[in-house]
Amino acid sequence: MLAKQIFSSKMTLKILVLCLAYSGLGKAEVVPQAGHTEVKMGDSATLSCALTEPKDVVQVTWQKDSEGSNDNIATYSEANGLKIHEPYKDRMNFTSLELNRTSITFWDTRMDDSGCYKCLFNAYPLGSLSGNICLRVFAYDQVLTVVMTCLICVLEGLNASVHHNISEDHLIVICNAHGLPEPIITWNNLFNSTPTQKRVKHKNGIVSITSELEIYNIQSISARDLTCRVSNTNEAVELPVKIKG
Repeated sequence: MLAKQIFSSKMTLKILVLCLAYSGLGKAEVVPQAGHTEVKMGDSATLSCALTEPKDVVQVTWQKDSEGSNDNIATYSEANGLKIHEPYKDRMNFTSLELNRTSITFWDTRMDDSGCYKCLFNAYPLGSLSGNICLRVFAYDQVLTVVMTCLICVLEGLNASVHHNISEDHLIVICNAHGLPEPIITWNNLFNSTPTQKRVKHKNGIVSITSELEIYNIQSISARDLTCRVSNTNEAVELPVKIKG
């Protein structure tokens, strides 16, 4: 009888010690660098998360919320190293390899990179600790610079801009259009020049068109205005290029 009481007391003591030990671990929280990050398409974007206190983290995983399911895009552990999943290889990587602090950087953001991402810390014995960051990628540059004169027109379903630069009697005019349906760029006058055009179709269906016109005889423009005409099946806009003599 006495032996049973001693055994029972020892078991109670062990359970109490274990409970105290686990309660002392605490519940660490994941702190994202920012709840929402915005970046222009083509620029780099860094997403970061950190634990509020150091834990025994075995693996760090980044996921993207895709139509209600979370798809792994990158993982890192000391045992297995880092792994970047398709289609993010060659344009995204870990920029912090600490297990209690993690960062990933997109070198060349795309429109379909927009969305919400989850950083997960697999810690022992706490399990998985997670945080969320949302990324928004802009498709259009609406920044005016000092060295270039910019006119920007934003229409529903169609964005267009024109800018020019003059150097030693040499004029370069660039007209950009982004839209869905696909935009068309024409010029009211070519001044004996032949424009070059580039076309990019993004995964979300938006098409970007860039038309560049080089004019060497600037004096010929003074009598007539130069205009970039942008249109698609829904909208049309004219963007005049004002050359100051």
